[in-house]
Amino acid sequence: MRWSNVFVIFRREVRDQVRDRRTLFMIFVLPILLYPILGIGVVQFSAAFEQKPRTALVIGSEFLPTVVPLLNAEKNGFDVSLFDSPDEATKLRVRVERAEPPWLDESVREQAIRDRVAEAVVVLPPDLIQRLEKAESLESVETPILYDSTDEPSQITNLRVKEVFSRWKKKIVSARLERDQKPPSYTEPIAIKSVDIATESEVGGSVWSRLFPFLLVMMSLTGAFYPAIDLCAGEKERGTMETLLISPASRAEIVMGKFLTVVLASMMTALLNLVSMGLTGIQLANQVSGIATGGGHRRLSSVIAPPTFTAAFWMLLLLIPLSVFFSAICLALAVLAKSMKEGQYYMTPLYLVCLPLIFLTLAPGIELNLFYSLVPVTGVSLLLRALILGDYANAWRYFLPVLVPTIVYGGIALRWAIDQFQREDVLFREAERFELKSWIRHLLRDKEPTPTGGEALLCFVLMLTSAWFLIQYLTARGLGSSTTIMAAGQVAFILTPPLAMAFVLTSSPRRTLRLYWPKTCYLLLAIGLAFALNPLVNELRPIVEQLFPVSPLIKAALDQMMTKLPNLQVALLLFAVIPAICEEFAFRGYILAGLESGHSTRSAILLQALLFGFLHVLLSLFQQLFNATLLGVVLGLLAVRSGSIVPGIVFHVLNNGMAILLSSWVSDPSTHEVATWIYRDPKQGLYHWWIVVVGGIASAYLIALLNRGPGKRKLKPDSSKADSLEAFHSLN
Repeated sequence: MRWSNVFVIFRREVRDQVRDRRTLFMIFVLPILLYPILGIGVVQFSAAFEQKPRTALVIGSEFLPTVVPLLNAEKNGFDVSLFDSPDEATKLRVRVERAEPPWLDESVREQAIRDRVAEAVVVLPPDLIQRLEKAESLESVETPILYDSTDEPSQITNLRVKEVFSRWKKKIVSARLERDQKPPSYTEPIAIKSVDIATESEVGGSVWSRLFPFLLVMMSLTGAFYPAIDLCAGEKERGTMETLLISPASRAEIVMGKFLTVVLASMMTALLNLVSMGLTGIQLANQVSGIATGGGHRRLSSVIAPPTFTAAFWMLLLLIPLSVFFSAICLALAVLAKSMKEGQYYMTPLYLVCLPLIFLTLAPGIELNLFYSLVPVTGVSLLLRALILGDYANAWRYFLPVLVPTIVYGGIALRWAIDQFQREDVLFREAERFELKSWIRHLLRDKEPTPTGGEALLCFVLMLTSAWFLIQYLTARGLGSSTTIMAAGQVAFILTPPLAMAFVLTSSPRRTLRLYWPKTCYLLLAIGLAFALNPLVNELRPIVEQLFPVSPLIKAALDQMMTKLPNLQVALLLFAVIPAICEEFAFRGYILAGLESGHSTRSAILLQALLFGFLHVLLSLFQQLFNATLLGVVLGLLAVRSGSIVPGIVFHVLNNGMAILLSSWVSDPSTHEVATWIYRDPKQGLYHWWIVVVGGIASAYLIALLNRGPGKRKLKPDSSKADSLEAFHSLN
């Protein structure tokens, strides 16, 4: 890659973006106008919605005692001593009525609330004074407060009145204690007092630590998307894409130049939004502090004050990988769009994917750990929150685990964009008009020997959706409730979709599903790899479980499911043989064949391995993602090099079977001595270190030997209609 060409493209694209009024408005004008207007709106609305005086109707005021007054002398409000300040007392007015018709009728009292005569109605009992004089508990005196739960002012008034009566009750109890010459601790031996140790700056940091990551993500995404659409789809509409492609710059250099432009736009948009919001926060904090007369106002001033310079530095630092990540994704999606209008349609799905990832950080109890550090968007947001809060010990621990995956994800998306630029059918496709009938006719009539990448992903989505419903059904009935249903579900939802789509949508199911008998050397390689990798797989499992602990409830459910199985043979069939056959036909058969049609063989193997790992997250545990993905790479390499799914099935059966046999083998007293010679921890299946080292060396040698194989099996083109019938007999 010649960086001189990249910077020529970069300068060209930046110059075009500067000339675009829409881009200038989104990057420069909107942030400058948006937050000051929002700040003014917040101040005005706060003044408009300041707590207004509410009215409580008290029926039976003649029954109130005079020793501890509830109402003031004018009887137009509650006693001032029952409030924190005189200003609070003015926000709750009182209207008194005698306990006589028509107020004795409950329907009249309810109608008074609906007619807004009062927001709440308090009904005092006639014998209130007598019962208080007998020193009976006030809680035994029923004093109903009528309010409307569907009316917000009525709800607020109800809460205020309840607080007033609670304080009045405490004053009555204090008067009784004073009369009986008992200390105040007689009724309250322990006084609980909550003390907030957070400083004002820490309170402000807590608020901004939740708000700024959200804004940073959304503004980075918004700032990257619109320029990416203009640089790709807009270039197609203007007819300048062809001129750019015939320039001396390569496709990769063109993509890199456009990518740097989108990164710059994304960072500028997010940065100006943060600066504008910070300046607005300073102005609002100054206004509030200027009128601050109490602790509440000072607290509010600290909350809306902008974060410290240290927090601003971390925001700027994390803005770079976040902008790189979103710019790569937006550029890859923008290449697919034929027009600006079509490109706008991709905005909603992208937002729908990103919003749950950022809203997850706002949920209570979500903290930065190794799992969330690997999740795109969520990891960066949680890391930024920890840095703003000053939790540097936790932040430094996960700094690299957050940044490295984010950069890797961005690199994958950028590589995808470069691959899209290499395809003429993507750059110069016409805007198609979709018609269901014609599309189905095209699928059934114009068949290719192997599926397309879209058909492979459709197959995965069908399997994923149907498998999810199966898991929900089994969970409702109890895991292991029916081994027949579990076996039938795997066949129906994992095996049936790829088989059906291979026979319906392709002209060569045999080639698609790799239904060929392999050479003996590949079968031996599959067997050798299964045994050589087993020590390494068993070593990885406890490491993953230590980093991502399995819930005790899930462990108990899985153990219960295994105990319900009738015998070992059923367990092997259910968890080794059937999954191996179903998953190999699906992933190393149909899905891998489809991904190979639009990607390089290496990319296809990696993609199907990731999909394979993701399916195991749904079907079993998240902890299986790593093992399943790594084994998916080995299985994909076996399928591609041998040209058959048989070695993969053999490897899969042996790998799962050894895990099933381990628990029964080590628990047998007759094999205990042999087990202790092989395993240093028989219960966990952890081999002695010398076996792990030998297994690692053997695995590396066998994988290198497999990788140096003859490559993809050369298959003769086969468009015969009889191929679909011969596919069932190809393994004989």
